[in-house]
Amino acid sequence: MKAFLAVTALALGVALPGVSAPPARAAVSCPDIGPGDTNGLDLRDWRSSPDGQVCEAEFTTGALFTPRGPGAPQIDPVQKPVRVRVHLPADYSPSAEYPVLYLLHGGAADYEQWTNGGGNAVRSITRAGFKGIVVMPEGGKVGFYSDWDGYTYGNVTPQWETFHIKQLVPWIDAHFATSGRRAVAGMSMGGYGALKYAAQHPDLFSAVGAFSGGTDIRRPDHQQIVDEGTTLYGARFWWHGSGGDVGNYWKYLFRGNPDALRRTELVFGPQSGWPAFNPAQVAQGRPEAYRSYQGRMALYAGRNEDPYAWNNALHTVLKQQSVPHRYCSGPGGHDFSTWTPALEHFLRFAFGSAPTACPDAAGWQQEP
Repeated sequence: MKAFLAVTALALGVALPGVSAPPARAAVSCPDIGPGDTNGLDLRDWRSSPDGQVCEAEFTTGALFTPRGPGAPQIDPVQKPVRVRVHLPADYSPSAEYPVLYLLHGGAADYEQWTNGGGNAVRSITRAGFKGIVVMPEGGKVGFYSDWDGYTYGNVTPQWETFHIKQLVPWIDAHFATSGRRAVAGMSMGGYGALKYAAQHPDLFSAVGAFSGGTDIRRPDHQQIVDEGTTLYGARFWWHGSGGDVGNYWKYLFRGNPDALRRTELVFGPQSGWPAFNPAQVAQGRPEAYRSYQGRMALYAGRNEDPYAWNNALHTVLKQQSVPHRYCSGPGGHDFSTWTPALEHFLRFAFGSAPTACPDAAGWQQEP
């Protein structure tokens, strides 16, 4: 299983040669943000993350899971705790105003991937000199950043777009000193999600970055990834459907055994609606959505991974449609050898004053 479903060892946080673990450090101090149920999110906990690198919020929300199906929900409780990590500048002040990056994780992974799932986002943020807020939300093992059209054996469905766009974005603005300037980026499945959200919500975001992202769910190989991912994980996120919930694993899976196209429609809705958000179709049919970013759109891919060909195809359409963007390719594959330099460069690209080059690591180049 490739591409959207990020390398399993990385997703599970297994140490790999050449991938250094975050150094031990004193736990960050997380400002008091107050309790309460706002923007559809009920804050259950706010603390320093167990690794001490960032702050971590735990919510319940009606979006995860939403009852749907022929009968009553078969999971109890229906609302499952969902977590979000937040990196704040070291000198964070509630009287200041900060830009925000929403940083999305890959397939088979979770909200921890960017900090202790093989990546070191804190180090990348520091190297890039970014003085803003970085929000790393849970997005489901194979949630694909979508409000699912189908439902599971447990008569529930995840509504990831609702959680991220309608609940989390306003919650962050309500509880932190934000400037209103936002970017969205992600790796693998999260790269697809970033392009999807950017197409659907140009009023919310001012820059978009896709690191090894999927580009077109019409492709049979993309649909195979959705098929295999939902067969394996279903609607699971974080530990739900496994671990202490292992006896209910089947309740998170789609009913029946649909083919790859039908499974893709259960996640994204009927094909008739795909032109509104599917990146390749957006680039071709309504390129003004991506033109609205005024050049603050960036694609990154390793030349030794499947998404390189997919991003080449999207890059070609964007050029044909006169959509200003940056496309950088590196020598790596579908792993943090590509995603770490991409993140560091994108932070400078999205929030810097004169972003003109691709990552300066060896082997990176700008695609013509």
